[in-house]
Amino acid sequence: MADLLGRARIAQLINKSNQFNLTTRRYSEAQIARLETDPAFFTLQVRLADSFGDNGMISAVICVRNQHDWQIDTWLMSCRVLGRMVEHAVLDEIVRNAGLHGIRRLIGTYLPTPRNKLVEEHYGRLGFDLLERADDGATRWELAVDKYLSRNPPIAIAQSTPDGAGGQA
Repeated sequence: MADLLGRARIAQLINKSNQFNLTTRRYSEAQIARLETDPAFFTLQVRLADSFGDNGMISAVICVRNQHDWQIDTWLMSCRVLGRMVEHAVLDEIVRNAGLHGIRRLIGTYLPTPRNKLVEEHYGRLGFDLLERADDGATRWELAVDKYLSRNPPIAIAQSTPDGAGGQA
């Protein structure tokens, strides 16, 4: 997922992002380093440079493999880049990598907090189907990888995969 500097920024995002953070799970730099090399996990870091400038690291995704599914454990994004279709490009990259790893379904979870209502319907807006809604507002969603249709966001993805672990866009 990251070099040492990138990992520090990912840990910062994971531990401070609240609004665009679907589960608000928190991880230390050491935990992130372990996930990056564990084949049971897919990790993705996203940096954004566009006509508005270089925004640096703006998103992180952690997926956990469960047979032919990836459970999206963590998906967060800096709010300063909302409205630029970055979430569509990130999903395209997740789906592309899922296909390469033989994954059939993505399972996304939204765990509500007082600050992340902004992303309550995130998965629904991206084409996931609702599986269940709990009394506390938590939801589980699924997306069949082979049925996914990209919205072709106007974003070019440059990928780098250090040591064969995870990926970054």
